[in-house]
Amino acid sequence: MPCRLFPSCRQSITYFACVCAQYTLINRSEQLRIIFFSLSAVASLASPWLAQELFPSDGSIDALSSYAAAAGATALFSFLAYREKASRGAKLRRLEREFELADFTVEQPPSALAGRGSTTTLLALRDKRRVVVVYGSAERLEEMTRAAAIYRRRFTQSGVVLVPVPASDVSKPWPSAAAAQAEGWLWKPRDEAAWRDYFTSLLSGRVDSVALGSSGAWLALSLKGRSCGSGLGLPPWDELLGTKLPPLRRLSADEAAVCTSAADAAVLAEQAKLYDALSRNDAEAVQKLFLPEDDEEVSSLRSLGRLDNWQVVLADGVTSGLRLSSADAYISADSREAWSTGIETPRGGVGTLLCTQRWKNVAPEGSSEPQWRLVQHRTIPYTVDLDAAAALRCDGRGCVALQRSTPVTGPPGMPGDGRA
Repeated sequence: MPCRLFPSCRQSITYFACVCAQYTLINRSEQLRIIFFSLSAVASLASPWLAQELFPSDGSIDALSSYAAAAGATALFSFLAYREKASRGAKLRRLEREFELADFTVEQPPSALAGRGSTTTLLALRDKRRVVVVYGSAERLEEMTRAAAIYRRRFTQSGVVLVPVPASDVSKPWPSAAAAQAEGWLWKPRDEAAWRDYFTSLLSGRVDSVALGSSGAWLALSLKGRSCGSGLGLPPWDELLGTKLPPLRRLSADEAAVCTSAADAAVLAEQAKLYDALSRNDAEAVQKLFLPEDDEEVSSLRSLGRLDNWQVVLADGVTSGLRLSSADAYISADSREAWSTGIETPRGGVGTLLCTQRWKNVAPEGSSEPQWRLVQHRTIPYTVDLDAAAALRCDGRGCVALQRSTPVTGPPGMPGDGRA
């Protein structure tokens, strides 16, 4: 396969040679460490003989000591050289997998924003779009599309498109795919068999192919075409946006809400009540918006950390003057669940956060007027060039603060993290 990443490379140079060329330019110190440790191991091995030649001695104890020291030093430097070489090999394989994606083709479906559809390679999308590829069964991809729909406006702000790769041939798109494609944030993979082969080979021997299809897997590519996140299951969309796929430009605190129906307006009205209460530090008003039941995720996190009640959360006035902009809503097909998102701007206008709310309709079945009650509220920093290190999960009891201590990487074999 010809290398198109370096114009100076000849057409006969393979991807791996191209990868090596780039990696060598970026990581010259790694090669020097390998050479240094290897030469040190050889020198340590030869040191007793050299010492005996230069400084003759009849002491058997001194000789044994020198041989023992030489053996220890040789083992140490050999281990360090092996570790550096193994690390280099793993990084090269990871880069090769990333560059292999460059020739994969995607189709941008016709939409109101893009007009006529077009076909392009991932290589051509570099410096233009970030890409999140999700692999799984049709049922899993339907679940992914529905979960991602509430973040469609954030995908635009972050320059993200989603590419779903079905684990088996699909005769027709899943129900929510058509609407997502029409809105322009869900694209189609071309040559699905090649995409499937890529994912199965990527995790071959680590995850059963049947289990992989049912659980799903995903990877995210930065504007430079480098992997900036990966994992099994479905992507945690708000966390991915807040950490690896932040907005491309500063967000306005005055951006209007998107409301396309009376049903959306009802959800956004409840969201507005929440932020009115938060901006006034009114803990009682906040609690009244929640269902009188515990959220499962917040309960599980509570066992690992501390849950502060709303009086404690709002005691220092941190949400005083909090503004909400760019709000939107998404309602399930049966109108029993809804989600809302928005951009929070703290008082002072420094930084922005992405908020997500999950709502439940408690009105009787068949009622024409929904009654939305809040199930969970979550927020994470969402600012240009910021990799968020903390997040909040809240229900009617209060909030649990989450703090990331180390970067999260995907399972072994997935492409590694890189800058978004």
